[in-house]
Amino acid sequence: MIKVKLWSLNKDDQNQLYPVHLDEVRETETEKQLEDILVRNPDLLMPGLKLIGRQTTTDGGPLDLIGVDEDGNLIIFELKRGTLARDAIAQVIDYASFLDELDKETLFKHISDRSGYNEVEKIDFENWYQEQFSGNMDALDNPPKMVLVGLGADDRTRRMVSFLSKNGVDISLITFHAFKKDEQIFLAKQVEVELQEKEATQKHTYTKKSNEESLKRLAERIHATEILEKLTNIIRKEMGSAYEWPGKTGRSFAYVEKTDEGRPTYRVYLSIYLSENHPNSVQLYFQPRAIDAAKEAFDKLKNNYKELTLDPRYDSLHIWLKKGELLERFCEDLKDLIKQIETGWKNKQMQSEAE
Repeated sequence: MIKVKLWSLNKDDQNQLYPVHLDEVRETETEKQLEDILVRNPDLLMPGLKLIGRQTTTDGGPLDLIGVDEDGNLIIFELKRGTLARDAIAQVIDYASFLDELDKETLFKHISDRSGYNEVEKIDFENWYQEQFSGNMDALDNPPKMVLVGLGADDRTRRMVSFLSKNGVDISLITFHAFKKDEQIFLAKQVEVELQEKEATQKHTYTKKSNEESLKRLAERIHATEILEKLTNIIRKEMGSAYEWPGKTGRSFAYVEKTDEGRPTYRVYLSIYLSENHPNSVQLYFQPRAIDAAKEAFDKLKNNYKELTLDPRYDSLHIWLKKGELLERFCEDLKDLIKQIETGWKNKQMQSEAE
């Protein structure tokens, strides 16, 4: 089994750096905490990961973690508290094959019904997915990606996962190693086998029309049609480079960006939501990437509108708007805000191309 070692660099009396070996923490001290740490910090597994299930039931037993990556792919994680062995490979394939056999409607219900437990947020998976990915569900047609996670892996497991990956199976192997210095614990991550990368595409499908009809009916039921149309028209006009997708409960507006691997993908910046629980109202929801694109404008907006609320789970902002003075005032500021968001997005693309 591959051993990972870690050193800290300290300075001596002459201001020269010298290495200090860190002691590896015994598995028994960290194995019980690993899953909890990963659930609270899913970015340790992969950037932008959203966890949607923990200990989710399947025909083969409880699946440790289910997530969705930034491109909308379903990711399943098999966690071993100790060293990964080859039986973990059979388990993760069993779980993936179970989910892969479910049609979309059954998959949505299966995940929605089992969310909300073990520190994982309760969600309506279908609505959440449409809102996050502009209504495009093409990525769910792909088989689930599989990730094995443990405190080390034996050589046979590493060899088998590498073999499967080289021959087209979308499987990854991640190991974590804990080290201790005084009272501090350090966690090192090693991606031993990477997931495969596929070209991300966006397609128009029949769902766009059906979603538009559902959204129209919802707006009529809660008497929010006029507000929805007003906000939609402003965003369409000012957010000229964005791609729009209607969901059953709102609209999402996304820009094309590139992943770290250089592939094009759509990322939602701004959404409009309706809810049966908020009649005569429409919610504007700003994703963290929109806030990053126009930080100064959002700082000003937060000072001017106490109704603008931070969602600390995602570092996003949202505001509920009804007909009246607040709506009219916010609409005027929204026009300038969107222009700055689009400018920030364009600057980000130019910087990405320059790199």
